[in-house]
Amino acid sequence: MIHLLATDMDGTLLNSQKEFDNEFFEVLQKVLEKEMYFVIASGNQFYHLYNQFLPYSDELYFISENGSFITKGKKELYSFIMDKQDVQTIYNILKQYPEIMPVIGGKEKSYIPQQYLSFKEEIERHYDEYAFIDDIHEIKEGILKFSIHDPQHHVEKYVELIKKELPAHLKIMTSGNEWMDIQHETINKGFGIHFLMNTLHLTKEECAVFGDQMNDYELFQNVHYSYAMKNAIQPLKEIAFQVIDSNDEAGVTRKIKEILKGEL
Repeated sequence: MIHLLATDMDGTLLNSQKEFDNEFFEVLQKVLEKEMYFVIASGNQFYHLYNQFLPYSDELYFISENGSFITKGKKELYSFIMDKQDVQTIYNILKQYPEIMPVIGGKEKSYIPQQYLSFKEEIERHYDEYAFIDDIHEIKEGILKFSIHDPQHHVEKYVELIKKELPAHLKIMTSGNEWMDIQHETINKGFGIHFLMNTLHLTKEECAVFGDQMNDYELFQNVHYSYAMKNAIQPLKEIAFQVIDSNDEAGVTRKIKEILKGEL
């Protein structure tokens, strides 16, 4: 029996217009009434995710920043703060590629170099709490991870270029057609779901997850019931328990309705 549901956001739960389908919150209400755990597992900023799920947010679990920050509502359960030297190293590497925008993620805010002010519309699609900075030393809080936006959609090229310069314990991965993430090699959504499974005393067979991109790969590896969207990348489909309807066909909501009926 499924006791926990976890979903990615962009390309998975949200449609191509970054919207919830019409039925989702009605179905979420039923999930919570059955005392099932509902988890948002995303590379996105915590505050952005929290605000998207109001008024239900305090009843939900969040694996935000790709596993770097885990909460129940606003209550912190776990966080991974990057080494200061690693933060400086990444920042120096990314300065070589001024055409792509780095976003430096903290718990309280995300920080963007001042030169990317023209990206504000894109920033506000993903970040609710942010600040522009002139220098990385202005940041006073610990850093969870780096996100990088490529408006030209050449993320695979930049992943290969940047990977060659990163220390072995840091990793870079795609999180969509326009975004990449850099964080410690041990931290990912799979780490996050494993942490929650231990905390809530759940087995792999009691959890179902949904995703579409490489940053969902470890999430899928940690549970038995993994559902890849029709629009997911091929490597994810290959390890999925099942491929379901796309994000533009309300695939997650439809599958949750089936799960609530006992159809896996």
